Amino acid sequence: MCWQTFLPLVRCREGTFPFRQGHLLSTEDIDDYDRKILAIIQLDAELPASTIAEEVNLSASAVQRRIKRLKDLGVIVAMVAVVDGKKVGRPLVFLAAIEVERERKDLLGQLKKWLLGETYVQQAFYTTGASDLTVVITAKDVEEYDHITQMMVEMNPNIKRINTSVCLQLYKRGSVIPTD
Repeated sequence: MCWQTFLPLVRCREGTFPFRQGHLLSTEDIDDYDRKILAIIQLDAELPASTIAEEVNLSASAVQRRIKRLKDLGVIVAMVAVVDGKKVGRPLVFLAAIEVERERKDLLGQLKKWLLGETYVQQAFYTTGASDLTVVITAKDVEEYDHITQMMVEMNPNIKRINTSVCLQLYKRGSVIPTD
């Protein structure tokens, strides 16, 4: 099972996107109970099913079945821990606006594969506007970031230019998607 979309690039435990091939999810596949469950677990994925069940007025087993179904449908992409980069020696965040020479599918696929394989890359978006991609990269210092971008260009000769912005202060980091 693999998600064929380029945006956003999110790597899961298995290295692929859990998504049912050919299944286009509609809003009818998700009911109010599912939306309530999603709102709760986006804030704390470790809550026991019994606690969630009390909040949404379902049984714990019904909550577990719904969470499994939402995972199988690809609605829940991953259950992860959010780590403070400063506390693990990676205090810097860089926004790299990447321009490519040619937007050929094979060349973009090569770049996508490289981005998925790099743990330094936190997020990557194929975008419109002045650049073709916007990539969020974490590094311990400027030298490491420079090394990462040099590797990126060496491994992906289709990259024309990288314009970098350095995050001076993180105001918000989130992954909560409104479910209403």
